[in-house]
Amino acid sequence: METKLIDVLQPIKDNDFTLPEGKSLQELTTLMLQRIGTVHPVLRDDLIHEIITAFIERGHYNNEQVKNILQSVLNKNYLFYRIGNSKKEEDAVFKRSFSVLLIPPIMKRHREHPFLKEEEVHRVWENLKKYMQQESDHRGYVPGKGWAHAMAHAADALDSVAACDEITSEEVKQMLPIIRTQFLIDQPYLFDEEERMVTAILTMFKKIERQERLEWVETLLYIRESWDNPNEDIIINNCKHLLRALYFRVLEGDHDQLRHVVENLLRELRKQEAY
Repeated sequence: METKLIDVLQPIKDNDFTLPEGKSLQELTTLMLQRIGTVHPVLRDDLIHEIITAFIERGHYNNEQVKNILQSVLNKNYLFYRIGNSKKEEDAVFKRSFSVLLIPPIMKRHREHPFLKEEEVHRVWENLKKYMQQESDHRGYVPGKGWAHAMAHAADALDSVAACDEITSEEVKQMLPIIRTQFLIDQPYLFDEEERMVTAILTMFKKIERQERLEWVETLLYIRESWDNPNEDIIINNCKHLLRALYFRVLEGDHDQLRHVVENLLRELRKQEAY
């Protein structure tokens, strides 16, 4: 199945994402969505994701077709596919992760030429919130299968939706604690997930007051409970990486208070480093 679909999709990409004559856009899209979670990295990353994204950006789909794609990727068989499964090395993460990665081009199109109703944008945010609360597969690159990178892809989606005028300060304030929970975990982030998430955080910060930003950043300080548990060192490292990424992003501009808070938190974390 993968080889046959590659044979169909590769010429489309090679021909500057031009749909061949006589090819049904709807049928092709259905085929791509059905295989969006394949563990074949070339088919998933280089062809399906790139082609659907290019078709969205170049206007190959009309607004109703883009809405249908959005509705598909938000449902339980895509964004939430087997999300409660606790089995390690579960391949279902690829379907979830590459579903969430289709949200940014859709929301970019909406920001440039609005076509979604206000309640539809809120619905996307609400689904992202639920997804962020439930995603527990934090692998980045998986040998032989390519990028899972669920939290990095989620960060891109959060950034794209938070940039929409429809998203409110209250919605942002509900999301920020969930981001904290996802990063203060005992599974290491190794592939710049924190950099992608800081981009989303800074977009969200535009929706809330300065004091609210400072108060949330202060919650990122992790206090060690024991010197005998090495898992806590992973949490502290995740915390440091997120704060450092934030610090270097706010070196310029009117962020003196925020930089000061981040500096103090990093000093406190250094006191908790293992020897």
